[in-house]
Amino acid sequence: MRRLTLAWSVVLSLMLSIALVPTANAAFPGGNGEIAFGRSTFGQNDIWIVRPGTTGTNRLTNTPHRQEGMPDYNAAGTRIAYSRCGEGDFPNCDIWSMNADGSDEDRITFTPDVQETWPTWSPDGTQIAYTSDADDPSQDIWVMDANGANQTQLTLTNGFDAFPEWSPDGTKIAFTSDRAALDDIWVIDADGSDPTRLTTGPGADERPDWSPNGAKIAFSRRGNIWKMNANGSNEVQLTFNPQPEFGPAFSPTGNRIAFSRRTKDGLRFGIWSIRADGSGPVHRTFGAFDFAPDWQPL
Repeated sequence: MRRLTLAWSVVLSLMLSIALVPTANAAFPGGNGEIAFGRSTFGQNDIWIVRPGTTGTNRLTNTPHRQEGMPDYNAAGTRIAYSRCGEGDFPNCDIWSMNADGSDEDRITFTPDVQETWPTWSPDGTQIAYTSDADDPSQDIWVMDANGANQTQLTLTNGFDAFPEWSPDGTKIAFTSDRAALDDIWVIDADGSDPTRLTTGPGADERPDWSPNGAKIAFSRRGNIWKMNANGSNEVQLTFNPQPEFGPAFSPTGNRIAFSRRTKDGLRFGIWSIRADGSGPVHRTFGAFDFAPDWQPL
């Protein structure tokens, strides 16, 4: 179970233990809408949104005794896929979806004693890729129809494959893997073929996210936000903050990147955004533990 530590706890427990460092989300093209994210309050994790251009937040879910996070908007911006887990150290986790306003919750997977997390919509909305430990306790990438049918395993390594992100053109899935070294960014074709390593460190490279034109990939490395060309070339460090940052998510216009950052006092994590060149940081949310943002396309 090395990685409920890094498929759910990477997000849920990171704020409680900085030793764990990790949002599903290609940025689909469109206008910049709301930012959905997970928020921990009084031991419960729910999905919240922050409205465009503001710091005003609204709560979308409020499910007692459950842990919800990892929101991902579909290309139309009308539905959010997310993970809902039970209580305990290694709880059962399933994939759910709901309308962008929090209504019409729909459970998609019903797999007992399996951790299914980090959903990401295909661009046409017909499929969802996700992370599962159904076959490998260290996690693999799976894909299913949007209604939960035809669950298919895409990666088969005896190691950690997680955080899938579908490319905006639907042909590739980027993800984090330790198959060659501790956590690099890899891509596969949408059918699981042609695995290609994009990064070689140093340190752990995690949580890739495609720009809306598919030309760039943002990711986290050693507590900062980086980006590179989609083929792995031209790595550029965007942030140089001494406080840990993780979970980058491009805006639908491609002009900004949202992510989580720890406060200087070490007590809170909020959602921030920067311009795509790393300039213009803006503090967007001020909860105790806000994580895994995804940006709504309008």
